Amino acid sequence: MIFAIRGVIVSLALFALLYGFLSVVLVLAWRCFGFSKLRKYFTADALFTLRVIPFVVSAAVSLFLTLPSFLLFEAHSMDEDLGTFVLGACALLFFGAGIYQVSATEVRTRRVVSACLGEGRPLESTAGTITLVSPQTVAPLMLVGLRAPRILISESARQLLSQTELEAAVRHETQHVRSHDNLRKAILSCLPFPGMASLERAWQEAGEAAADDGAVSSRNEALDLAAALIKLTRHFPRHATPAFATGLVSVAGSVTTRVERLLAWRESGETRADRRRPYAAFVAVAALLGLVAKLGPALMLIHFLTERLVP
Repeated sequence: MIFAIRGVIVSLALFALLYGFLSVVLVLAWRCFGFSKLRKYFTADALFTLRVIPFVVSAAVSLFLTLPSFLLFEAHSMDEDLGTFVLGACALLFFGAGIYQVSATEVRTRRVVSACLGEGRPLESTAGTITLVSPQTVAPLMLVGLRAPRILISESARQLLSQTELEAAVRHETQHVRSHDNLRKAILSCLPFPGMASLERAWQEAGEAAADDGAVSSRNEALDLAAALIKLTRHFPRHATPAFATGLVSVAGSVTTRVERLLAWRESGETRADRRRPYAAFVAVAALLGLVAKLGPALMLIHFLTERLVP
């Protein structure tokens, strides 16, 4: 039992080292090496993947390589020093901070949303998503909820927008449902690290652009969505959308840029990201199969590196 606990502590220590190193590399690459200047070439999915890569890689190496290699090759005599336990404690603090941040943010978001849902009434034509019109909301139109997302529309926004404009706005929020953007916000909230705010903001902006693109399939629909953005921006003051909610007119992007993109809309087929997705999945599966085929040598290598990196 104690031997297994030692393995967990060593795995947590390596996680702390690897996650910290990869996150620092990502922050420096984003800020200093021009990644932030190239953000317009990144899709929302690519930016989200870039943001979670340090955690995914660190967790996978720690859970599937470091822990098994420790159990297989480590001696049963205690040889870890204080630094290993400190690093393990840092990893536990990281997980605890993430869980606390998500829980506290979810409570605050739910409190705001509950006040808006009190007198909400269903709206016809919901495109598969529950859509409610509420006499009062903190935003004229927003998507709320993680497990069962709902679209909330203020009564004043309902009266301001024409039927086609409202339908375009609802389609925009439906795209956020399909992309699980509120859930992705919660995931990012679980992974705190200094200096990531710019990358996360770029992801939100790209997500709004992707939802705009997915919501329109014709020139008229693009004009309707642009008109909805202009009307809501002019008639409603700038508002702070709850953390785990997505507003049509959000602080996470330039409405002017979005309107210009919609006004310049032209019909296109499958996006480059859609075409690349099967190839990316193929590469990931091939890499996994290659790792499994060489699992023994890989475990020995990871154990050797752990012995050198973790005190």
